[in-house]
Amino acid sequence: MRFADVETVPQYPLEIPDALNWQGTDGGWRVDIPLPDLEAGALLTPSLSLPTSGPGASYRFVLMAGEREYRLPTIPTTAHRKESGDGSDRRVRTALDCFLIEQAVQDVHLQCTVSAAAEPARYLLTVSCRPRELSGPIPEPATHPVAPRPAEISQMLANPRIANRICSPVSTAMVIAGPGVSTEAGRVVRDCFDPLTGMYGLWPLAIRSAALQGYLGAVELLSGWTDVEASLEAALPVIASIRFDADALPGSPQRKTAGHLVVVYGIEGDEVLVCDPAAPNHGSVSRRYPAAAFAEAWFRHRGAAYMLTPCAT
Repeated sequence: MRFADVETVPQYPLEIPDALNWQGTDGGWRVDIPLPDLEAGALLTPSLSLPTSGPGASYRFVLMAGEREYRLPTIPTTAHRKESGDGSDRRVRTALDCFLIEQAVQDVHLQCTVSAAAEPARYLLTVSCRPRELSGPIPEPATHPVAPRPAEISQMLANPRIANRICSPVSTAMVIAGPGVSTEAGRVVRDCFDPLTGMYGLWPLAIRSAALQGYLGAVELLSGWTDVEASLEAALPVIASIRFDADALPGSPQRKTAGHLVVVYGIEGDEVLVCDPAAPNHGSVSRRYPAAAFAEAWFRHRGAAYMLTPCAT
């Protein structure tokens, strides 16, 4: 499910069928989105981009199932904000950036509340849902589009205390920087730091950082190449969240990973063109990975992606 204002719709590479009717509340704006029944084993990820609302805007998602409420943290996070519990139980567990559906739930809707003085003028709100684990074979790409190669930035050249933890902001910075530019990723790294956990990898903080620099974005849960091809055909790289066992992704600078983000900028033959921030230096960031192995690393578990596009005015 995707919702956006009329100016945003033609800029995003995937179809956006609907707009939202924001309702004013005390100190902000709210929308309530009915959802279909959710199956056990599903992953539900909402996402919101507010590229023109400024750094003072914040938002929160609450999943309501019957009389139960399940809450994600307010974005941006802050070490000083005291919030009530997340509402996790045997049916639904909340992670930092998604809902894990443990048992089937009915009568479901999603509430989004934005704290801002003015109604969101430019926005992109998405709700993605898919099984946490895919079964069966993953189809091969149908086309072979190639977008301009993004900036090439190695996270491993950052401060050694955080170098292994900043693949999300560095991948975001590579897309924002544009083709052929090696740039300082420090601003995005600072934006993506979560003071509650000390982590840099929260999906909504990456989307927020991109919005602060004039990019629309969303977290999409993908099950195959179709939406990736659509984005690449629009000359827009896609940031992929991957994980793989030892030696399962030939050519990777990491032997294995339980979670890592890279930038996909093309498909050529049976290979995927990737900028991998785990490379030891800027010159070795651009890589080619076998498409079948990369699909297993990406789509089999979660299939999460950041999709970013400049917010034209």
